[in-house]
Amino acid sequence: MKGMVGVAAAGVSKKDIAHRLSRLEGQIRGVKKMIEEGKDCEKIVIQLSAVHAALEGVSKLIVVHFFSECLQESRNKGGGEEEALQRLASLVLNTRL
Repeated sequence: MKGMVGVAAAGVSKKDIAHRLSRLEGQIRGVKKMIEEGKDCEKIVIQLSAVHAALEGVSKLIVVHFFSECLQESRNKGGGEEEALQRLASLVLNTRL
């Protein structure tokens, strides 16, 4: 998650994330159309690479957003951050982000 601390500090909103997901949907529809139209395989692979990069980027934003909300929720409930950090660590270790 290198470089994501600045994004969290900038206040990435759910609206920002939804916008990125909508763009990603459009990219995927474009790849599907390319396949249906029999476009050049090399161009399809290049577009798939772009989709992969976009998905990785939005995934990181979602995780940063979740981390921020989870820690804030723990603070608001007066609980220790240790439990929240364990929950977050478990999430990261059990996913391929």
